[in-house]
Amino acid sequence: MNKLLASVSFDRTALTLVAAACAATISEAYTRTSLSDAQTATAARYPPLSSIITEEHVRELERNGLVVIHNVLSVATLQNARENVEKLSDAMETTNHCNDNDVRQDQILSIRESDEEHGLHGDALIHCVKLLRGIPFLLSRFDYTTSHSFAVPQQCQLARYKPDGSIYVRHLDRCNLSMYDMGLVEFLRASDYRERVVTAILYLNKSDWDSGGELRVYTHHEQGDERDEKGIDIMPTGGKLILFDSSKVEHQVLASRGDDRYALTCWINGTLA
Repeated sequence: MNKLLASVSFDRTALTLVAAACAATISEAYTRTSLSDAQTATAARYPPLSSIITEEHVRELERNGLVVIHNVLSVATLQNARENVEKLSDAMETTNHCNDNDVRQDQILSIRESDEEHGLHGDALIHCVKLLRGIPFLLSRFDYTTSHSFAVPQQCQLARYKPDGSIYVRHLDRCNLSMYDMGLVEFLRASDYRERVVTAILYLNKSDWDSGGELRVYTHHEQGDERDEKGIDIMPTGGKLILFDSSKVEHQVLASRGDDRYALTCWINGTLA
């Protein structure tokens, strides 16, 4: 009898521990997000952007899933921003991402507007962050129909590709897989990726950049579609702004040569129409 009671007690304890561990895992997955302090489009508004993005740009983004806007930064601002990011070289050497090295070989660093208060980054770089974060306000203002209810992350990602063959393979910025495909825990952990609707990239390279590192975009995202296998190559010229539909536009980064390639990215979250 004592042995039976001990066995039952052990089984109950084990069951309790397993249930607690499962609950803890699901709770961690559910709460994992970098958007806990995200802002609304109105809160992230940046007035200087109104002279850069027009209604026609928004209509083109709707039609093609992609729009390229040239000369977003003045010559002086671009030069200062480039100097700002080059000063972050040591920090980027020790910072990396969680992707497998055969997927991407860039080095990344999170840049937040609030870093300005602590003097961590130069004014030109913070201006660039504000430009990217201000985009959802203008998408809403011009009645962008592909997505809505934007959540604007406080941070942007600065990526550096060294001229050593570093690339990023073809991919989508939004995760379109179902919970059945991913499993419950990974599905919950990918909540930020599942809600991306617009990708905004601002290049901080030289204005006369000719060192490769093109962004190759595929406007039809289905793999194997003969219409898009060749893709469109976009040179990452300094001051160039690219917006595209995160849910549809597959893209990859080609290898650069001769100079470090810098890109500042903001993933805008929201709801697809």
